[in-house]
Amino acid sequence: MRTKTILTKLCLLALCGAIASSGGTAFAAEISGVKLPDQVTVQGKTLKLNGTGLRQATILMFNVYAAGLYLENGMHEADAIATSDQIKSIEMVFMRDVTAKQMADAFQEGFDKNCLADCARLKPDIGKLQGMLKDMKKGETMAIHFLSDGVEMMTGGHKAGSVGDKAFSRQLIRVWIGKNPPNAGLKEGLVGGKK
Repeated sequence: MRTKTILTKLCLLALCGAIASSGGTAFAAEISGVKLPDQVTVQGKTLKLNGTGLRQATILMFNVYAAGLYLENGMHEADAIATSDQIKSIEMVFMRDVTAKQMADAFQEGFDKNCLADCARLKPDIGKLQGMLKDMKKGETMAIHFLSDGVEMMTGGHKAGSVGDKAFSRQLIRVWIGKNPPNAGLKEGLVGGKK
């Protein structure tokens, strides 16, 4: 019994030491060996990781990228996230090489399947967004910031461009968390396990 008490105290001391050495910050999330930060900064605001998911190829089911959804305030209902006025970001780490054309086709398909309002008016914005895409190599990163006045795309930490307005921002995020996401696991992971 005494040995068990000593072991318990040692484990508690080790845990306290680990927490102290981490400086009080949470560790980055890891999904299929890919690490994502626990928070990002967009327009001076700190966004916290809401959930993570894997984008899988439709037929062969291999992983294309690991993604994290970042929000100012955590939410777990997809439509509420899409229509909220808070700044949002989806950060992607590619797990294989993907061409700009493959991504452009996926963006187009995702938008067509998930847009709910102003779709015809917003179609030219998808074309502009597709023009910002570039071939991505395994390990490279892309981020899409959903802002109150449009969408900003980042590749490798550098701004690739901005497009659209508030309506486009609200519709584009549905590519990942709308009724017809690329794969169900991606949506469920990003919104925190809820549909």
